Amino acid sequence: MSIFDTLKKYPWMVSLLEKADRKIKAILLKNAASKNKNFFPEGDHKADVKNLANCMLCPNMCRFDCGSLQAAQTETMSPAYKSRIGYFLSIGKIDPEKEENKEFVDLIYKCSNEETCKAWCPFEFSVVSLLETVRDDLNEKGLMPEYCKKQIEKLKKTDTIEEINIFKTHEDTGIKNIETSGEDEVYYYIGCQSMKLPEMIKGYITILDKTGVKYSTNLDTKTCCGAPAFSIRDLGVARDLAEKNKNLIEKTGAKIIVSDCPGCVETLTRKYEMIGINMNVKIIHIVKYISELIEKKKIKLEVPVVKDKMKVTIHDPCHLARNQNDTTSLRTLCNMISGIDLVEPIHNKQNTHCCGWSGTLHWADKEIALKEASNRIKELKDTGANVFLSACPLCELGLEHGVPESEKQDIQILDISELLSKCF
Repeated sequence: MSIFDTLKKYPWMVSLLEKADRKIKAILLKNAASKNKNFFPEGDHKADVKNLANCMLCPNMCRFDCGSLQAAQTETMSPAYKSRIGYFLSIGKIDPEKEENKEFVDLIYKCSNEETCKAWCPFEFSVVSLLETVRDDLNEKGLMPEYCKKQIEKLKKTDTIEEINIFKTHEDTGIKNIETSGEDEVYYYIGCQSMKLPEMIKGYITILDKTGVKYSTNLDTKTCCGAPAFSIRDLGVARDLAEKNKNLIEKTGAKIIVSDCPGCVETLTRKYEMIGINMNVKIIHIVKYISELIEKKKIKLEVPVVKDKMKVTIHDPCHLARNQNDTTSLRTLCNMISGIDLVEPIHNKQNTHCCGWSGTLHWADKEIALKEASNRIKELKDTGANVFLSACPLCELGLEHGVPESEKQDIQILDISELLSKCF
């Protein structure tokens, strides 16, 4: 893109240039025209060096809304600073192999994948994606941090992100397992972290039973979608898990895959496509699926769940609201339940703030992740609600970490399924 194309695309830059004197204009135009020579050195890099440089040269509006930065309260956590460090690591200005530079390597993993940076960026960059390209270079040099290696070992050992195959705990938690006959209409794709919230899963199973559709859960043969491996950027492990999932999905015969985890939906679609694996089926979040069934009058609410008025606020999962552009399904379902007083947090819908528990941040720096969760809980509490409703197991687990021990009896963090299942 030439400087003139850039000015056409971003007219706000024109007004800034118009206010500058002739000398400043000349300097700006000269530097912009020579940026390829000055900032993009030749070399064999996996990292997206060009856009890392573009990001680090930006006015950095994203710094005002990055949840990890707000939690850490240090400029080194800003998206553009991370891009700058990623750039220097990639082109060799900072040697990532030197022990004294380990903190710079760690910084590349201190990201919760929330992508508020993308919402603010005039160029629509995702610093999440840019940092992933830097991790590609680091991993190729054998510099994957130990806390990431531990996650990869779990994925290899158990096919999940836990020390054991968490899907096989279904008998202990009373979750119904339905193995496929190969003739399913729907495959209910349960996430790894969902297994820690059995009431959520039971709620969705109750609703699916009411629909009358033929579905399966396949918990004895299921594996992780591979999202952690994609974030860490071990694409070999990610591909192995993707192939296992593709085979299982094809075995069910289902043409619709519904998941209770927005991160799983994101992985099964966009991330699989990035490595050349196309599932050739419809893959959506289960709240969207239920919302569509209600809209088509294939199922209907029977009994309101709330007897005493309940003040509820919604925590929009980042993946669902921003990456899948769905901010309506959760609210549509919530508004169908009689007796709910729905109040919105200041940061909602596509401007939602992260629970702190996604990406690689909670492995790289748990304290910052906890603070980010605590910050989000404060925003939700500021609505005056004491019921926080969401539709993502990782968010619900992350938010739980942010609730002070003294307030755990007063605040409920619920999945929408836990209310909906009582209404059919």
